[in-house]
Amino acid sequence: MKKRIFASLLLCSLALTTIVIPGTAFAESIDEKIQQKDSEISNLKTQQSDVQTQIASLESTITDILDEGQELRAQQTTLETKSAELKQEIEDLNVRIEKRSEAIKNQARDVQVNGQSTTIMDAVLSAESFSDAIGRVYAAATIVNANNDLVTQQKADKDAVVTKQAENEEKLQEIEDTKAELEVKKQDLVSKQADLTVLKTSLELDQESAEGSKAALLQQKADAEAEQARIAAEQKAASEKAAQEKAAQEAAASSSSSETSASSETANTTTSTDTTQDTEQSTATDTGAGSSNGSSSNNNNSGTGSTGGSSGGNTVTPPTSSDPTLNALNALRTSLGLSAVSWDAGLAATATARAAVVEGNGWQIPSDHWSRGDEVIAIMWAPGNSVIMAWYNETGMTTATGSGHRDWEINPTITRVGFGYSGSTIVGHSA
Repeated sequence: MKKRIFASLLLCSLALTTIVIPGTAFAESIDEKIQQKDSEISNLKTQQSDVQTQIASLESTITDILDEGQELRAQQTTLETKSAELKQEIEDLNVRIEKRSEAIKNQARDVQVNGQSTTIMDAVLSAESFSDAIGRVYAAATIVNANNDLVTQQKADKDAVVTKQAENEEKLQEIEDTKAELEVKKQDLVSKQADLTVLKTSLELDQESAEGSKAALLQQKADAEAEQARIAAEQKAASEKAAQEKAAQEAAASSSSSETSASSETANTTTSTDTTQDTEQSTATDTGAGSSNGSSSNNNNSGTGSTGGSSGGNTVTPPTSSDPTLNALNALRTSLGLSAVSWDAGLAATATARAAVVEGNGWQIPSDHWSRGDEVIAIMWAPGNSVIMAWYNETGMTTATGSGHRDWEINPTITRVGFGYSGSTIVGHSA
């Protein structure tokens, strides 16, 4: 009945799997992610520093523009003051020019009113004396020269006014143009400064997000280390329990072996006595009956020894081996009423090679493992009863059926097993 149940369980198992990567590998993976976050945060800080440097440079340039603008405003104020002075000077010149024009007009009017329209020659000819003629000539020349000087000075004053006015307007226009250029440059720098400020804010948010992710990874690492410590404690307890169970099994096996040896010695003594007796046929027949009784007694003694070795059941004490995992597996099978399996060196060799592959690939399970039913894998478990009970109870294991490892151990059809070891990896193959 038990064999049919175990066979049914075996049919339900399509593939055997192994345990999840333990806490150590998980913690190492988190350490790599934490290092990546540290690198990302460092890079973001560097970018922020560069952006801050650019912002500072722009602020300095804007300050220079503002300073230059202040200088231009000062120059403009000075020019405006000079322009006001020049305007006043122009007004003064215009007044003088006006007065000079009025004087010329008055002279012309006097000539017309007083009848002084004669030429210099008439004035000389009409002179009463030579000295009077000379005086009239000198007076006329003086008047003509004065009029010429007035006209010349009037033109020079007008030219000076026009020149000063043009220079003043040109300087004012230059200042206005420079101020306009500075305002455009300032607006461009302010726009760039705003863009850099937005970029800096974005980088700060990215840094805050990266630091949050790092904090979460640190928490995961702490949780993983705590879980690893818990698993290590459980393994230690399981290992101690396995050692106790093994000691109990060895003590029971030793007791059974002693009883079997004593029974064998009794049987040998009886046989020796029967063969040395020199009796008749009838007497030999009686002795044979006695021998038969003795054999029956011996069988009973052997049965008693076996029962004691199986902790009160009707199973047979499993054969011992130098491999602790095989011994633990046979102890489990015989306690369940299943036949013990024997050690197969060929299966052990393939299992050892398989364990080396898993260990060498950083505990990565080969892809074909999931489609084969003759293999079990365990990582970070001690050989012997520890790993056998972990498979049997599916402790920390992952399997498609939920009981794949147990089904492998209690498969009633297997007769040979080999275990391979590499580092912290154990692989079992069966046939």
